[in-house]
Amino acid sequence: MRYTNAILALVVIFMFGCAPPPGAPGEPAAAPEAPPAEAVVLDPIKIGVIGPMSGDASAYGADEQAGVELAIKEINGAGGVNGRELVAIYEDSKCNGKDANTAATKLIEVDQVQFIVGGICSSETLAAAPLAEGAMVALVSPASSSPDITNAGDYIFRTWPSDSGQGKAIAEEIIRRGHTIVGVIYMNSDYNLGLANAFKESFEPLGGVIAGWETYEQDSRDFRTQVAKLRAARPDAIYIIPYSVDGGLIVKQIRQLRMAQPLFGSETMGTKETIEAAGVENIEGLVYATPAFDDTVPKAKEVLIKATQLKGADLSLPVITANAYDATHLIADALKASPGAEPTGSLVRDYLYTVKDYEGAAGTLTIDGNGDAMKGFQVMYIHDGDFFRAPVEQEYPAGEAD
Repeated sequence: MRYTNAILALVVIFMFGCAPPPGAPGEPAAAPEAPPAEAVVLDPIKIGVIGPMSGDASAYGADEQAGVELAIKEINGAGGVNGRELVAIYEDSKCNGKDANTAATKLIEVDQVQFIVGGICSSETLAAAPLAEGAMVALVSPASSSPDITNAGDYIFRTWPSDSGQGKAIAEEIIRRGHTIVGVIYMNSDYNLGLANAFKESFEPLGGVIAGWETYEQDSRDFRTQVAKLRAARPDAIYIIPYSVDGGLIVKQIRQLRMAQPLFGSETMGTKETIEAAGVENIEGLVYATPAFDDTVPKAKEVLIKATQLKGADLSLPVITANAYDATHLIADALKASPGAEPTGSLVRDYLYTVKDYEGAAGTLTIDGNGDAMKGFQVMYIHDGDFFRAPVEQEYPAGEAD
């Protein structure tokens, strides 16, 4: 028995002692462990932004930028768009067509963006529109209001309503207040001329008469010649269509010529910069129409507070900020709705035409078949250096015509 056990032990020792080591010839080596897979980093999605970052209208461009930046911060903080971050590329279009054309060309051809938020001034949007249309880039303006934008192209949209509505609203308000003879002064630019014509088209059928029709060039500071001509026309009231600071200076020069006519204006008169340029006492009681906007509702209030913090200064026209914020979110929503598709301008275009009763920071938005925002207007007035919504039944003190 002991002999048998010894034999078995020797056999076992022989078998294991002679076995080739792992990896030796004749035996396959164990497969090495695979390295951990690297996370795939997707390229960011670029959004172009054009607006007046310098010049007289730069406050509006800063308002636009605050709205876009806030929206992008929120979107990226929530995971981005289909796993990709949004980044904005800003270009200064200086509130004129020439610089807007340059800005749009750079964004489309060099940066190869598929979406643009802007412009602010109508001349910017109208200049950029043919480029965006030709490149199938979706362009969404948060502030341009010229009626000409309605037919600017299949890829051109706006979250701001057309001036055809504003012209009608202010014309009806002037007639309601008993003024039928009006002098008009406006800047020679697409927005201003478009609104002036929209006002005339509504005012005259209501029985109104345009007694004076004066224009001036961008960057003007001396309006005494135009104001003197309006004074000679002896209108019941004066309607001013500027951009911002120029409107305040017009008001100041009107009062310096001892003209006491009631003053009306476009939405661009409703800024602190305008009041400062005019002087609180000179602009008291001025009435203007602006897109309907309630900055006291929770969403608008929250957005404006955060945007003001991002800007690091008070907003000039908060409604521009709210509209730029909405425009950016709408582009992101369009891309999120088709997570497997390429982020193209065509995809965003198709989505925007379906927008109906969208509850944004700037209010409820429906986009029609022309890419226009279906929104109403409200009448505002200036009192003690601040802005108030005008009840329909209320009249505001104004001097008698000189």
